[in-house]
Amino acid sequence: MKMRKGDLVKLDPNNPEISDILGWSNHGGTYIASRPTTPEEREEWNKQRSEEIRIARENGEDTFSIAFNDAGESRLAPRSVSVHLPVDGTYVVERARCRVHLGWGQPTGGMTKILDTKTGNHAYVYRDMLKVIS
Repeated sequence: MKMRKGDLVKLDPNNPEISDILGWSNHGGTYIASRPTTPEEREEWNKQRSEEIRIARENGEDTFSIAFNDAGESRLAPRSVSVHLPVDGTYVVERARCRVHLGWGQPTGGMTKILDTKTGNHAYVYRDMLKVIS
């Protein structure tokens, strides 16, 4: 059955990754999906980092480890965040076929944007991990 916007879907228990999660937990478990961060979330992350640097300077502490990683590269706001989805949850398809930037490289294809009906969180999951229920 083809997946379309508005369809109700579940995580497919026949998918190897989902069946592994089900095998690990007695209570159903959760799948960790992702979604891109919003500009507001990235701005808040940068404000918090700036505040940490300011506090460290006031206390006479070194700020290098706050502003840079071990390789000397600038610490940048995350491009994506994790979204915990119950394996037995029901989700609404918002976009059946999409590519999404979840990191610094090329966009990831073969994804579906879903809405968690209980929490209201959006997440991106590989299409082959979902099964249409209506």
